[in-house]
Amino acid sequence: MQTKLSFEDKLQKNKALYGIFIWLFISIAYLLFIANWGFGGYLTGKGISIEGDKTILNPGILGYFGINGNDSSFLLKNQAANWGITIGRGIGSVAVALLLSKLFHKYTTIVALSLTLLGIPAQFLPSQPYGYVLFLVLRTLMAIGGTMMIILTQPIVANFFTKKQKSVVSQFGIWFYPLGTIIAVLPFVVAHYTKANDVVMNNWKTILTTLSALNVIPLLVMIIFGSRFDAKKAQEEESMEKQESGLKLLGVYFRKKATWAWTLLYGGWLCAVVLPTALSHVIFPKLAEIAGNPAGEATHIREWYIVFLAAVFVGPITIGLWSRFPLKRKWYIASVILLGISLYVLSMITYVWGVSKGDITSRVIFYILGFLSGLSLWGIQGVMLNTPHEYKDNNPKTIGWMFSLIWGLGFIFFTLVLILINLVPIIAGGKFAVNNIWMYVIIIVASLISVIGLLMLKEPDPEANTFPWSNKK
Repeated sequence: MQTKLSFEDKLQKNKALYGIFIWLFISIAYLLFIANWGFGGYLTGKGISIEGDKTILNPGILGYFGINGNDSSFLLKNQAANWGITIGRGIGSVAVALLLSKLFHKYTTIVALSLTLLGIPAQFLPSQPYGYVLFLVLRTLMAIGGTMMIILTQPIVANFFTKKQKSVVSQFGIWFYPLGTIIAVLPFVVAHYTKANDVVMNNWKTILTTLSALNVIPLLVMIIFGSRFDAKKAQEEESMEKQESGLKLLGVYFRKKATWAWTLLYGGWLCAVVLPTALSHVIFPKLAEIAGNPAGEATHIREWYIVFLAAVFVGPITIGLWSRFPLKRKWYIASVILLGISLYVLSMITYVWGVSKGDITSRVIFYILGFLSGLSLWGIQGVMLNTPHEYKDNNPKTIGWMFSLIWGLGFIFFTLVLILINLVPIIAGGKFAVNNIWMYVIIIVASLISVIGLLMLKEPDPEANTFPWSNKK
């Protein structure tokens, strides 16, 4: 009598289908975290404000906790807290490899997803300044768990997919960060035109709690359907590694040139894709004023953000197609990154000398440049993510270590750049023009460092053709 297979058995029998199933839910968890984190920034609000004898409670997170968002001492402390959170995300990313070596993929993912659920009680802490400190602590732990998600997709890719399937999954895996950011930005763009900004701000608890609670779904999926697919591989490698501890292995990877090359590549690339959508609405209007033009509307820049991020949906079928062919990677990745950075510079020029003046044609060009810049910088991520899988002798364990360090050290690099940008006003001594010019220059230089890291790496296949039309060797 033939035994009827359960849904779980059917999934695991079809290796690629099972891989897609687990990969998708982990990726959705990452998307939810990115949306949650993005909303957290936009829902901060102005806090309390004092007008005469009256204390006005403005909608948003700071208002709930009774904090004056304009207080200079608070601004510095809050900025330092943000730096600490980002560094914490970096350290948490590095810790993924250590957890994978002890708990294996299933239980490491369960731990990470459990951390994201700490975003639920964060909204219901006492409405006092000390409650805000606890709020930041819980959000930091949530952020560490959320950041781990993007790394935990990679052992899945390494274990369950063929070489061709890996390139396809890597192409479309780039969607989740931009989509999560769009989810966070879009309501505020709509609210600007519908005058409904206060409605969004007043519902900050509902928004953040819902996004955190939705991670219960991927958590249940991992508990029920997750597997210890890497356990057998770990046992096979145990004798080869002489049972080296995770910390010793970490030291081995730290001594490799490739680790630091990938750190520069991913750290610089993070600066190229994250800082433009984090700081342009502050820097561009100031640069326009320096040039003697009106500041313009920051809403147009947020619309540029959406276009820049939305380009990711076209990336896999354009820029990302390169990873599906046996071609050289380094020159292509470098060229596309340089193109994307150049288009971002042109976007700034178009805003400062056109959009800020209310010129409609310049505004259209501004959006086109944003789309093309996003297409380049986001589209190339799929090729970059697939490249580590193309080196010989890689397996789920080495891929887990590699991506843990890439993202962890990359986040730390990104944080150091962000700290440097925030220190510019202090170093420049309040010189208005110098501040914003130097902040923009730092963004560009930090982004260009990605190319230096790329040049330090070895070509995955030195014998591959340079162009698709080249004669086969």
